[in-house]
Amino acid sequence: MLQYKDKKKNILLIFLILFFLTSINSQLFIKKKESLYKLKYIEVIGLDNKSNIEIEQSLSFLKNTNIFNIDKEILKDQITKYNFIENYNVFKSYPSKIILELEQTEFLARTLIENEIFFIGSNSEFINNEKFNIVMDLPIVFGKFTAEKFISFKKIIDKSEIDFKNIKEIFFYPSGRIDIKNKDKVLIKLPLENLEESLNMAKKIINSDLNNNIIDLRISNQLILSNE
Repeated sequence: MLQYKDKKKNILLIFLILFFLTSINSQLFIKKKESLYKLKYIEVIGLDNKSNIEIEQSLSFLKNTNIFNIDKEILKDQITKYNFIENYNVFKSYPSKIILELEQTEFLARTLIENEIFFIGSNSEFINNEKFNIVMDLPIVFGKFTAEKFISFKKIIDKSEIDFKNIKEIFFYPSGRIDIKNKDKVLIKLPLENLEESLNMAKKIINSDLNNNIIDLRISNQLILSNE
């Protein structure tokens, strides 16, 4: 009977030892796994080198977090702080790296806001040009308008026969009306409605080689040609 009890105690002791060792190994495995998947490297590509590095540094607070638990909304908030970015993709390179592929917005035009030059991006944002030391042959837009309104008007131009690349100046008026001047200094005064049709008509007049540098289409069913 005593021998049976000793044997039972030994089995229990072995079981406890195995349980203890298993628990330790499990904890070590979990810690090793957590350490393995901690974010250590952030790579940003798609922009100029200076911007890539700047954004990498702005995201450094994410390092040492678990790569599986990176908050997509926090990442999105950080990226959208840079209003010259139009699209982005995030790739996880396991076990400890993320790659951000960024796409810069297309600069479509220039405008003045409180005496400072801003680009108008295809992402409907006004972008301060101080960050971009570049010279671009872009139209200058005057007046009070939203970037969204400009984008909507550009879409109409793109559907018309007028070449946007040949536009030098665009004027937005408080009434909602718009004028454009091309690089040949021909001023087109547009009506409030039927803009695409009016632009196509203006293009035909320009192609007819008439010696007029003002095409006035403001009044429905009436064409006025004149010179400055």
